Amino acid sequence: MPPQQRVSGTSVGMFAIVVLIWLLSLVVVALPAYGAAVLAGWEPVTVVVVACAAWTASAVLVQMRPVEAGLARLLYRSLRRPRPAELARIAPALERVCRRAGTDPGRYLLRVEEKRQVNAFALGGHMLAVTRVACELPDDMLEAVLAHEVGHHRQLHPLAIILGWWYLLPFEAGERLLRGIRRVVRWLAQIFSRLSDRTGGVSGGRAADGALGMAVLLVVLGVLVLAGSVLVVALGLLWLPLALLVRLAKVLAAALSRAGEHAADRHAAELGYGAGLVQVLLLFLQAEQSAPRPRGMASLLRSHPSSRSRIDAINRTLHHRVSKIYR
Repeated sequence: MPPQQRVSGTSVGMFAIVVLIWLLSLVVVALPAYGAAVLAGWEPVTVVVVACAAWTASAVLVQMRPVEAGLARLLYRSLRRPRPAELARIAPALERVCRRAGTDPGRYLLRVEEKRQVNAFALGGHMLAVTRVACELPDDMLEAVLAHEVGHHRQLHPLAIILGWWYLLPFEAGERLLRGIRRVVRWLAQIFSRLSDRTGGVSGGRAADGALGMAVLLVVLGVLVLAGSVLVVALGLLWLPLALLVRLAKVLAAALSRAGEHAADRHAAELGYGAGLVQVLLLFLQAEQSAPRPRGMASLLRSHPSSRSRIDAINRTLHHRVSKIYR
């Protein structure tokens, strides 16, 4: 009997993080909307409400298949439609997996990623992609990979991830804007310093007129540097609490993502693909053991648990299933 589709605690946690990011993004959207309304002479409250409502509703776009496919191409440049030979491998394997899972294979958008490593991912509400090398796996291992990704979709993990990514976009834009203002202020400060040095060496005759013009330019540049510095400080102070909360949300989201990988592994194991999935993970194990272990913030932001911990968890699931059968 296929495992029932259910919203797990991990899924609830992922969507709770999405709600937190959405609420924080409303602050970022509301500020420029308020400023634009004041400059245009419109009613600020109305403009802010309309802007926040439109931004909230825009998340519906990422759930539409054409938009989802476009975002996938944007995020994964080497993504493409399966070639006939690849489709002949993937489609029957997915159909067998979906038959066991009790779900419709037609709901998924199949894609192939041009990468020389075994991998797969699920995105949004429909996208299911495997690498070109994964298509060459034996049937049991390919089906195990697909069962893992179907498990993500059935528990709504990819939908939560894409919504979180979407609502993070205002923060990415704000970060770029703040970095841009800092660069401009530094550039103006450098020009101000050079012109100030030149002005100090000018004297007499026509040079006095030149010095006067230079002084005026220095005053203008000084005002711009001062205003830019104040703007950077003001934005930095406003941005700091939001940035800290967003960083905390990213850390929590990464922890839930790791839990989601274990949940998708359990889904595959419950469908009978545990042994095949272990064989796939063994392909990753040697490379992971030779690579340096992430530390500090990089460790906290890891989206996947180690292959060893995943293999151990799958083996425990398999042992539990066998124990239930012979009880």
